[in-house]
Amino acid sequence: MQTSPLARLIVIVLLVSLVIPATTLAQDDTPPAKATSEDAVKVNLLFVGAHPDDESGATATLARYVLDGGAKAAVATATRGEGGGNAVGRELGPSLGIIRDYEERMSLGMLGINQLYPLGEEDWAYTTSASATELAWGYEEPLGNIVRLYRVLKPDVVITMNPSPRGHGHHQYIAKLATEAFFLAGDPNAFPEQIEQEFIEPWQPKKLYYALAYGSAGLAVSVEVPTNEFSPSQFMTYAELESIALGQYRSQGWSASLPPSGRGLNPETFTLAASVLPMPETETSLLAGIFEGVDHAPANVELEVRPSDFYVSQGGEVMVDVVFRNFSEIDLMDLSLSLSAPDGWTVSEASAPADVPVGESLSASFTVSVPQDADVTDFQTLVGRFDAVDGDAVPRYASTRTLLQVTPPVSVELQPIEAVQIYREWTQRNNVEHLIRLVPAEIAIGAGETGAIPVILNNRSDAETEVTVALSVDSDAVTLDAAEQTVSVPAGETVVADFMATVPADMAQGSFEIAVDATYEGYALSDAGTLQIVPTLSVPALAEAPTIDGDLSEYADLPAHDIPFDRLWEGETTDEGDLTATFKVGYDDAFLYVAIEVIDDVVVSNIAPNDIKGHWRSDSVEITVDPHGPGASENTLTTFKTGIFPFDTEGNVQAERDADANQGIISETAPDMQVASAHTDTGYILEVAIPWNAVPGEVAPGDAIGFNILPYDCDKADAAVGENCNEARTGWSAWGSIQGTPRLWGHATLEQ
Repeated sequence: MQTSPLARLIVIVLLVSLVIPATTLAQDDTPPAKATSEDAVKVNLLFVGAHPDDESGATATLARYVLDGGAKAAVATATRGEGGGNAVGRELGPSLGIIRDYEERMSLGMLGINQLYPLGEEDWAYTTSASATELAWGYEEPLGNIVRLYRVLKPDVVITMNPSPRGHGHHQYIAKLATEAFFLAGDPNAFPEQIEQEFIEPWQPKKLYYALAYGSAGLAVSVEVPTNEFSPSQFMTYAELESIALGQYRSQGWSASLPPSGRGLNPETFTLAASVLPMPETETSLLAGIFEGVDHAPANVELEVRPSDFYVSQGGEVMVDVVFRNFSEIDLMDLSLSLSAPDGWTVSEASAPADVPVGESLSASFTVSVPQDADVTDFQTLVGRFDAVDGDAVPRYASTRTLLQVTPPVSVELQPIEAVQIYREWTQRNNVEHLIRLVPAEIAIGAGETGAIPVILNNRSDAETEVTVALSVDSDAVTLDAAEQTVSVPAGETVVADFMATVPADMAQGSFEIAVDATYEGYALSDAGTLQIVPTLSVPALAEAPTIDGDLSEYADLPAHDIPFDRLWEGETTDEGDLTATFKVGYDDAFLYVAIEVIDDVVVSNIAPNDIKGHWRSDSVEITVDPHGPGASENTLTTFKTGIFPFDTEGNVQAERDADANQGIISETAPDMQVASAHTDTGYILEVAIPWNAVPGEVAPGDAIGFNILPYDCDKADAAVGENCNEARTGWSAWGSIQGTPRLWGHATLEQ
């Protein structure tokens, strides 16, 4: 007999009712849990960088914590990398940003990260200056954007780049902003409109780390994360996983690092810049203290040691607050706070014990007395500690540390360069002075010139002090007007003692150690730095303007200046035929004239006429001019920089301006500039007339300017159109990142 559909449905319902408990079928009166934004976006780790692929210094670490450690992570990038290179096409600007945004999402997806937050800043050019980046991005808006991100994502740990004045200025500046936001995000008085108008709450991240892949510059490693261990979920090492993930950045050429074994197996390293948590003696994890307590402390308690001043004089006193906050799930009783200092120091008594329930805090103030003979050669450590018991009478305790710098009555140091001084002032404003020992003093003097080596004497005592200062340079060729001075330093004042150094005219580019020693009243202090020798030349005044046509015969009587193939600042060359340059310069009231002959065994012309940008992608020559004087500009925004392709894909010379304040093709940014090129049997010729009206500053006969010539070499005969094929970079003045460091450009004097 055939069963009707209705009958079959009744049977199914009866069977299901026999299998499923009646309580399940009955209406559940328990209201569903309410979803929150925190459920969706809260992360344990947040990496804050400047460009897509900046997280490469922490990729293996993020993979370890997310894929195998159960953590949740996000990445924020200030820009979309729209100003960088493009190894896969000709897109630039916003179009390139779309590609790099896609690449970053693909790369992060392989690490189990699906939260990417571009912050909307412009990737405007390469610079070595955080100050130049600040001028381009501004301050309040990007800082507020990062504070907002912290408050919404609620990261426990923030990782960023190195803020010290080394390397890319975008990296430095985003690290500065990420650091400031760490201290502001939990403060309801910072960006209050976010709280009042956007209805978000303050949030204090627990720890801040700097990824040391972007330069240690004196920073000590706090956490070392291995990359040669196998991921149990991915069946490969974290280094291999990192290489595959970074291979997604094809526009940046990362795919060339494959196969995965091409990526190094060195551990990724991080330094702890700030923390509100107790600190173990040795850190083994960036997430230590987040899911579990440190030592015998419950998770999510905070402990900070806050000196009133980072600097304290010998024989002086400093007030120190120890602050405890109980954000754990355990009430703590009889909690006491204590502070310990180095041997021979004295610390006032601890406060009386008190109960600190969940959500409450306790603080205590201590007076720390520093002995007259306290060590001034290194940082000194103060250790704060809490002791308590929980409801089961189990002891709960942990400690944390902070650093102080003890100063003698008069301190001595070589004067830092402007970028370092700006950085030091930033560390002081943000209470991270323990980061100031990142860059030694550097003083640049031109060959054949006499320049000052300044020594700073800072008297923090209440008595005038007479100091004997001696200075030496590790070169017999460099002479000093005086190797020793005796200087009176008034109480509470700073005095600069200049030592005049003369460099021989024939001295080659190079660096030499400087040592300074100061003695007074039983003290013997010292500091060290580097003297950097840069090349110099005189620019003849021309009675008759040359014709810019690629014929250099009009320059026959001018002195020639060489750029040998081994004067490298990046890449590799093989011999004189690979990349050697000779140039001559002259000037008149209207132009600076530069005639350049380049020996290059493979001249590449892969840049299309409508793709004139990023001269460093192919064979080219960069010319830089600082009209304000040798080493005067802290960054390139007050200079003139032009990159010249000797030939585009149609055989025509092309030029653009890059990384100064007026970027773009010459026809728009310096319309009076004239350029010509010509092939030779061994390479090519460039003839350039740079109009003074395009240079951002006034110059006159007798003035000295910063000046440099930087040849770029491709050496890839079959380079695709638009391909970034640069292999070597030389320079008249050749130092690391020289294109963005006006301080180290050569010196050129306009003859009268």
